[in-house]
This record gives sequence, C-alpha cells and structure tokens, in this order.
Amino acid sequence: MPKADGDNTDRAVKVTIYGQEYPIRGRGNEEYIRKVARYVDERMVQIEEQTSISSPARLAILAALNIADEFFALQQEKDQLLSEFESKAREISDYLNRGMNEV
Repeated sequence: MPKADGDNTDRAVKVTIYGQEYPIRGRGNEEYIRKVARYVDERMVQIEEQTSISSPARLAILAALNIADEFFALQQEKDQLLSEFESKAREISDYLNRGMNEV
C-alpha cells in the first residue's frame, strides 16, 4: 500500500472490509490505512445496496472497477488542469517577455 504522510514503519494494521478482518501490511500512517479500508468497505456496501449482488468476490470486483474508474477520471481531470495551467503560464511568460522587450 502506498505511503501517506506518516512514518516508514512496515507493520500490519487490522481492518474490516465487508465484515471480514484483514491484516494490511503497509508503510505509513495507520489512520491512512484504515481510511483506505473504510472507503473500500463503503463502496462494497454501496454497490450491494444498488444491485442484487451478494457475492463478496463480485462486490469486490465491482468496487475495484468503480474505484479504478474514479481514479482514471480524476487523473484525466488533473492532466487537463495541469495542461491549462501550463498554457496560462506560457501566456503570462510571453506577455511579460513582450513587456520587457518594450522597455
């Protein structure tokens, strides 16, 4: 599991996802690991409520697909914002360079 602000100690944190307890070994902040596990659990419960699926394996796959979809959508949004930012920065730089050349 990726590290989020915290220490670098590699240790197991017990989390519960969809009624099952799992020891998650990861570096970083214990609360971050618990937060990630809660998110996965919430997504599985949400999908169960929205569908007639009760198989934990199927729910886990659907949750993973939904989370991956969210990730790629956010990544695309970030890339678009970064591109817009770079474009605006170039415009400002060009404007400043033209102004400096006029002085």
